[in-house]
Amino acid sequence: MPNTPKYMHIVDWAIEQINSGIYAPHEKFLSESELCEKFCCSRQTVRRALEVLEQRGLINRVQGSGTYISSNLTAIKSDESESSQNGMTVGLISTFMDNYIFPSIVRGIEGVFTSEGLALQLASTNNLVSGEKKALNMMMERNLDGLIVEPTRSALPCVNIDLYLKITQMGIPMVFIDSFYPELSVPYVALDDVKAGYVATEYLIKMGHRNISGVFPHSNRQAHLRYLGYVKALTDYGIQMYDERICWYSKENMTQILYGKPLLDSLKNSTAVFCYNDVTAMMLIDFVRKNGIRVPDDLSVVGVDNSELAKFANLTSVAHPAEQLGEAAAKLMLDMIKRNVEGRNILFPPRLVERGSVKRLENV
Repeated sequence: MPNTPKYMHIVDWAIEQINSGIYAPHEKFLSESELCEKFCCSRQTVRRALEVLEQRGLINRVQGSGTYISSNLTAIKSDESESSQNGMTVGLISTFMDNYIFPSIVRGIEGVFTSEGLALQLASTNNLVSGEKKALNMMMERNLDGLIVEPTRSALPCVNIDLYLKITQMGIPMVFIDSFYPELSVPYVALDDVKAGYVATEYLIKMGHRNISGVFPHSNRQAHLRYLGYVKALTDYGIQMYDERICWYSKENMTQILYGKPLLDSLKNSTAVFCYNDVTAMMLIDFVRKNGIRVPDDLSVVGVDNSELAKFANLTSVAHPAEQLGEAAAKLMLDMIKRNVEGRNILFPPRLVERGSVKRLENV
């Protein structure tokens, strides 16, 4: 599948922000400088994205003042709602609308649904259990034909299980993406996170590293599975795993942990580190460089997602099949809605993309 132009990542993100109500009609949008900083790209890329958004009638650019959300959004949304009444509608709940891989997942889903005449209703939980509850209640009021959900804090017990069971009782087919709740018998589509952790760690081992740290969020099931893959790789190669080399963080203390002593403590005597994702890896690289640790000369780093961040920073990363994952989830949902096919779990195999953030150690 061809690579998506960089400017389209900005377009997709902006559309999700507008559709979710984060930006309202007449509200001022981000400046070119802010978009350049957010997406680590050139002004030319940002201007191309803004041109597309303006052509679609989503923004208005006022010289000397800035960019504003179009006042015609209400009419645009009404047209979409009217057309969706003539077909089927599927809800999509995500933890973050502006997540750097989420627009690609949406693009994969929309590509399938558009050809089949299905409309998509979006909602975000902001990775909060209360946000998930609100989104589920909203979706139950929308007379949906199906629901695709990215679980919120999936490593923790599912406290909204009563709502999920109610949706099941209503006869609405469900598919989880990226993760799952073990308490619920709902099919899911995801990266094989255990293998992703294994592949990343095995690569570091084959590059001569034996002292390998890990950085993971503790409330995320994907992180737990990648941690399991990390441990399995160390065990298979006869390498001792030390608890003090693991740095756990949460959404609430992410900045304090990844820009503080806990991270440095976990990296003591380590020559390499496996990070939960590219965002974590980028924060780590920024912090260690400020503390005189060179990447990759002093510390090799591997992330997960193979995002634009990884490409920009020359970071070795395990690719996330975001768009293909979205397509697979949409096709599975279609089978469940239109053909009454029983759902099944789909796992995508990991693929490592080598760049310049890992140093080969000699004479090890």
